[in-house]
This record gives sequence, structure tokens and C-alpha cells, in this order.
Amino acid sequence: MTTLGWIFMTFSLLLVWGGTFWCFKKVLETPQEEKAPPGFGP
Repeated sequence: MTTLGWIFMTFSLLLVWGGTFWCFKKVLETPQEEKAPPGFGP
């Protein structure tokens, strides 16, 4: 495999894992914000 191939493969993996982690983080954070809307709770 060429150097450019390795760079492209690494970049692609980083992009995929970064996107997956970002989506996962966003999904985890969203319910916490929606759980207590203004005027709700004690």
C-alpha cells in the first residue's frame, strides 16, 4: 500500500470514528437537557 493510501485510510477511519463518537455524545447529552424543561420538577 502506498503512503497516500495509508494516509487516506487513516483519515477515513478517524472521520468515521469521530462522527460516530460525536453522534453518540450528542444522543447521550440531549435527554439530560430535555428531562428538565423550564417550569418542570420541584
